[in-house]
Amino acid sequence: MKIEKGGLPDKIFGIDTPIIMLWLEPIGLGAVLIISMIAVIVPKFGEISAKMGRIKAVMAKTEEVNQKRVYLQTVDQDEVKKNANKFALALLPEKSSYLLVRVVRNAAAGVNFTIDDFSISMGDIKAEDAETKGASSFDKIPVVVTLVGPRENYLSLVNSIEKSLPLMSIDSFDMRTVGNTSLVTMNISAYYLRDISDLKVENLKLVDLTPSQEEFNLLSKINDYRTLAIEGNTDSGNFIDFGRKDPFFTP
Repeated sequence: MKIEKGGLPDKIFGIDTPIIMLWLEPIGLGAVLIISMIAVIVPKFGEISAKMGRIKAVMAKTEEVNQKRVYLQTVDQDEVKKNANKFALALLPEKSSYLLVRVVRNAAAGVNFTIDDFSISMGDIKAEDAETKGASSFDKIPVVVTLVGPRENYLSLVNSIEKSLPLMSIDSFDMRTVGNTSLVTMNISAYYLRDISDLKVENLKLVDLTPSQEEFNLLSKINDYRTLAIEGNTDSGNFIDFGRKDPFFTP
């Protein structure tokens, strides 16, 4: 092996050094070009993929909006408003145990029962709030009432309370009879829907707009319930306007 003046052997791996030197420059230039293309084009592929993903998301959203539009066009709007109003009547318009007492009084009056005494425990209300606040949007309002009326009407009293709007549930029941008079003590609960301030209508899906069979069954059931007057009078006789937005309002 001979060493040329430049310090390189005359052959490298059996190949003449001038030939290797001849190809070394274009190979190096090609490598630089390839690396440059990779550095520029690969990020572009990422941007293209991201844009394609956004396009698909927009197309899916557009299709969903069109489905909701078609569905809403086929629905009887008057029927929707009537059903929404019925569901609204099933709830207390105000979170007040005293309001619930007035509702019970109205339900009992139809079967000749009157309220003899009632009890409200703020501790019970707070306990109910703690149990239901994380699980649902409803607050359970409890009250204990003692009613007096004709003995033969106590079953009608129970029926009147359980089949009236706002919806009320009898959690416990105790009755004493003296002659023809019954003294009935009940632990009664009703429900109040908290304001849903973070509800975004545009995020509702088609399944959210479509009533389930369970909701249809509930609506069919409460359609037969008697609606009680729940806006009573104050001590001064002035009408109470709760001023609360209907949570089921549909424009």
